[in-house]
Amino acid sequence: MIKDFEYHAAHDLTEALQLAERFGSRKRFVCGGTDLMVRLKEGLVNEDVIVDLSHMAAFSYVREESGIIHVGAGTRHADLAASPVLLQHGSALAAAAAKVGGPQIRNMGTVGGNVANASPAGDTIPALVVLEATVSIASIRGVREVPIIDFFTGPGRSVLKPDELVTEISFRGTGPQEVTAFGKLGSRQAMTISTANVALFFRFGADRHIVEARIAFGSVAPTVIRAPKTEEMFRQLPPAPSWDAVRGAAQMAWKEVAPIDDLRASAVYRREAVVGLLAEAAYETLARGAHEG
Repeated sequence: MIKDFEYHAAHDLTEALQLAERFGSRKRFVCGGTDLMVRLKEGLVNEDVIVDLSHMAAFSYVREESGIIHVGAGTRHADLAASPVLLQHGSALAAAAAKVGGPQIRNMGTVGGNVANASPAGDTIPALVVLEATVSIASIRGVREVPIIDFFTGPGRSVLKPDELVTEISFRGTGPQEVTAFGKLGSRQAMTISTANVALFFRFGADRHIVEARIAFGSVAPTVIRAPKTEEMFRQLPPAPSWDAVRGAAQMAWKEVAPIDDLRASAVYRREAVVGLLAEAAYETLARGAHEG
């Protein structure tokens, strides 16, 4: 049986924040509503007030300003996947959005919802982590900014307070000697929840050597994690490395992830999966060379 809710539609940020202040922990923000439907079926929704953000037209955008990419929290995954700005200056986020669920989910779900839900399996989150994104959080008190790696405190938990709303995600756009990529493993292509996912960022020096590497994994720990030891292995690779060399560097990920057994996969399977996902994504990216920017 679906529970009854008190419903309010916010038409601008001021109205949304006033409703958040009024109802506090009783309310649940909804924009695409894809996560809400799943949680309702599982009996996991405790709130009794819905604040609908889908009428806030100014909540959806992707734009570049002085090298910084600004993404509105209400931007749909389908729009992220097709964004010329992201395809040029943050392709990992576009690729991750393109693999969120099926077409219906991508046409409804939003990047702000993906982040605010704080699922360790959220597809856009590893991409945002390697892009070193910042999350803008608003309340009637003002706006604060939190690095995305510090936003999550556990599965389904974050630094968001009951009267706060994620309004924007921003990051420095990638340049001509930088590349990003995303890979995902699920039991089927249109699966909403990843069995494992990975995002990477490489910056190259003049000799095509990797001088900076950022690697993030999802679905293998209580939150999305960076893999510093694996990053160091990739920095030690020679220019134009072989498949065996890339696979060898990716093996370090086995030691850095901490997955659990669940209905979707065993911990051992996830460890093997992230090694394979990273090796394939990295080898394909290195074969293409620097192209973003």
